[in-house]
Amino acid sequence: MSATGVQLPVVSVTPVPPVPSRGSTVSAPSVGASTAVTRSSETTATQDTMHFADGASAQDIEEAKKGMATAGKVNMTPVEEKVPDDEPLVYANKLEAKNAFKSLLESANVQSDWTWEQTMREIINDKRYGALKTLGERKQAFNEYLGQRKKLEAEERRMRQKKAREEFTKMLEESKELTSSMRWSKAQSLFENDERFKAVERARDREDLFENYIVDLERKEREYAAEEKRRNIAEYRKFLESCDFIKANSQWRKVQDRLEDDERCSRLEKIDRLLIFQDYIHDLEKEEEEKKKMQKEQLRRAERKNRDAFRKLMEEHVADGTLTAKTYWRDYCLKVKELPQYLAVASNTSGSTPKDLFEDVAEELDKQYHEDKTRIKEAMKTGKVGYYI
Repeated sequence: MSATGVQLPVVSVTPVPPVPSRGSTVSAPSVGASTAVTRSSETTATQDTMHFADGASAQDIEEAKKGMATAGKVNMTPVEEKVPDDEPLVYANKLEAKNAFKSLLESANVQSDWTWEQTMREIINDKRYGALKTLGERKQAFNEYLGQRKKLEAEERRMRQKKAREEFTKMLEESKELTSSMRWSKAQSLFENDERFKAVERARDREDLFENYIVDLERKEREYAAEEKRRNIAEYRKFLESCDFIKANSQWRKVQDRLEDDERCSRLEKIDRLLIFQDYIHDLEKEEEEKKKMQKEQLRRAERKNRDAFRKLMEEHVADGTLTAKTYWRDYCLKVKELPQYLAVASNTSGSTPKDLFEDVAEELDKQYHEDKTRIKEAMKTGKVGYYI
C-alpha cells in the first residue's frame, strides 16, 4: 500500500546489488524472495508527496503530480526540497488568509501566463500554501492574483510605451538637423542608430510620432515667423514716428528714399513698408483732426464766455440808466469800445457780434417800454392813477 492509499502491484525480481537509499544502505535480497516495488514514476511521486507542506489535501497532491508530469513542457527546474515547519500559521480572518496566499504567489514571482499546475510546483512547500483550506479557495485567489498581475503588467507596459514615446519626441527636439520640410525616409536614416528610436518598437508608431512632431513644428515656425514680423512692424513704426520730416500730408514717393537707408526697412517687404507708412499717415491725419476739433471746441467755449460777459455789461448799464430803449448803437458803441468785454466779443470769429447782442437788448427794452406805456394809459382811463396840473 502506497502513501496515497493505492494498492501497488507485487512483482518478483532477481537478486541485484545493494542500492543505497536516502541516508541509509540496505542489503541485497535473497534469491527467490518476493519484494514489493513500485514503478519509478510512482516512487518519485510518493517521495515528493511526503515532503508537501501541511494543509495539502489529496486533491492538491494530485494537482501537484500533474504539474510534475508537465514540468518538462514548461521548462521548469525541480524545486529544492524544504523542511516543512510543523507549526501552521494562524490568520485572523479569511481576507488575511487570502492576502497571505497572494503574498506567496507574489514572492514566488508567479507570472500572469502561468498555469495552476505550474504554480503549485513552486508554492506547495511553503507554509502559506495552507492559509486557504480548500483547493477551490486557492484557485479563486490564484485567478484573482492573475487578474491583478495582468492589470499591473498592462500598466507597466503602458508606462514603458509612454516613456519611449516621450524619449522619441525628445530625440526629435534635440536634433539640429531636423526641419519641418524633412521627409520620414530621411529622418529614419538620421535617427535609426539612436536607442530612443529603437525603443519605440512599431514602425507605424515611430512614423506617427514623427508626423505629429512635424505638424507641431510647422505650427511653431509659423507662430515664430508671425511674432517676428509683428516685432519688425512695431520697430519700423517707431522709426517712422521718430522722423520729424513726415507730416500728415507727406507722400510715400517723396520720402521712401530717405527711409530705406535704415536697417529696419530691410527686415520687411516693400509692400509691408508702404502699408505701415499709409497707416501712420492716416493716424497723423486723425490726430490733426482731433486737435482741430479740440481747438474748435475751446474757441467756441471762449467766444460764448465773451458774449456772456458783454451781455452782463449791458445788464449793468440798463440798471444804471446808461442803456435805455432810446439808446442808439452808435452812441453806445462809443461808450464801451475801449472796455475789455467789448474788445473780447468783438474778437470772436463766430456767433453774435456786439451789435447783434446790443440790438437784442434794445429790442427787449423797447418792448418793455411799450408795455409799460400801455399799462399806464389803461390805469389813467380807469382813474386808478391821478395826475396834477
